[in-house]
Parts: sequence; structure tokens; C-alpha cells
Amino acid sequence: MSPSLAIIAVYFGRWPPWIEFFIETCKWNADVHWFIYSDCGAIENRADNVVIRPISFADYKALARRRTGITADPDHPYKLCDLKPALGHIHADDIAGFDFFGYGDLDVFYGRIRRFYTDALLNGHDVLSTHPECVSPHFAVLRNTDELRRAYALMPALDHWMHKPECVRVDDREFTRLFEPAGPLAHVRRRWVEQYSTILSPRGWHDGTMNYPLRWFWTNGRLTNAADGEREFLYLHVMRWQSLRHAAATPAPTEGAWTRLDPVRFDWRRAGQDGFAIGPGGITALPSSSLL
Repeated sequence: MSPSLAIIAVYFGRWPPWIEFFIETCKWNADVHWFIYSDCGAIENRADNVVIRPISFADYKALARRRTGITADPDHPYKLCDLKPALGHIHADDIAGFDFFGYGDLDVFYGRIRRFYTDALLNGHDVLSTHPECVSPHFAVLRNTDELRRAYALMPALDHWMHKPECVRVDDREFTRLFEPAGPLAHVRRRWVEQYSTILSPRGWHDGTMNYPLRWFWTNGRLTNAADGEREFLYLHVMRWQSLRHAAATPAPTEGAWTRLDPVRFDWRRAGQDGFAIGPGGITALPSSSLL
């Protein structure tokens, strides 16, 4: 039997404009499940493998305090990013029965997840990251064991960090230290491989340049781009659509094109049948097949 996988996401405020497209890319990964905790209301696009758990921001913070013992009461939902390493424990009831759990963001569009995270790969590893140097905060997968669900408790300063008003990158920088050679989880079997998911990341593209593809295509669950032919990608992370907090101090020549805050230029109801394109102009119709 194939290992089962559930992804946890937490989001408060208003859904991003592209949420229906996000759901569509989840829908085509029928062998992966999502649990999303939010106060944003119903989503028009429905998927059998995506469960929305309605909860207010205040109630969610109370749940997190009760489950973890952390006493902080953050003012802004974005601060909950620092709590990602604890999500497996906070939501242990929902992910019970799944072989793996993970956490992810909503500013992504998924390709075919299980094409990358195969049965053999999951069976042979305990923590999978899409960056080689850290636990990737926008998509990380962990074996559903008590040890890994409670790994956050191995960071004794977590409560202190959660009292800071700004995010201190607990979800990647501090959590990663647990898995380093001198860390308490050094024995865990890791698969940390760069998946080239984040446009204009300082790490560069897979060819060693900063020439990131500007046109991406999603068709029947497959995620490709204009530069790499039929090569498929695990997901595309468009974090500058959500916020400019991660924009470079000196923007790359094309970076401004990826900071559109209202990027939807296409009806999501056509996405499943027709596919869609993602690029500097936002989400648009696919170009003709001759341009692909």
C-alpha cells in the first residue's frame, strides 16, 4: 500500500485571490490530503481531498497554547509561521492514520506531488525538504511519528521566540538545527533536495544562472515552464504575490513583475479542463499549443 500523506496549512484573514487555482492543483493530487484551518469562509472550488476547518484566529491561538504549552498570544496571523514545526502535534487527531504529514503555504501551485515523492522515496526517508540546506517552510514532509510530531519541543527557546512580535524563522532556520550532525535528530533519515520551486530565489536556477523561467504552465496536474520543455516541477512558489516582505533589497530586473497583488486574469472554472499559465501577468489562459 502506498504511504499516505496529509498536508496542514493555517491561514487567517482573507483568502488570496488565487485560492481557487490553489485548490484546483490540490484536487489533481487525489492521493494527497490537505487540512486547512482558517476563518476565511467557504471556497467555491471544492475538492474531496481538501478539508477546510473553520476556526477563528483567537480560537486557533487558544488551541495551539493548549496543545503545546506555549504561552504567547501573537497579534498577527503571519507570526504563526514560527509555529509550523508544532503543527503535527497540534493537529495530531486530524492526521491520525496518515503515514506522513507535512506543512505548506497557500502561495503555491502544485504539480504532481507523488511523481516526486514516490512510494520508494517515502519508505526510505523520514523528513523530506525542497531545499538542501534547511527544512523548507513552504512545503515540508515528515513521517507521522510521535518523535517528529513533538520535535518542536526540542527547541527550548520556542516559547521565547513566539513572544517576539516579528517572525524569527523558527520554521526553517531553528527547526533545521535539530537535524544537523550535532542535533538531537541527527539520526533521522533525510531527503533534502533542491526542487527549484521559488521564483527569483537568490540560490539561482538549476543551470547556475539567475535566468528564472518567466512563464509556467499547469495542465492536467502537470507543472512545466517555457524554459525546460517537458520537465515537470513539484510546485511553484509565488511568495511575492502574497507580500513584499521577502523581496530583494535590490530587485532583480524582472522581480517587479512578480509582485502583483491581484494576479487573477482567468476564470478558475476553466482551469481543470483548459489548464492555465502563471507569469509576470498573473494567472492567464494557456498560450496556444504551438507556443508550449
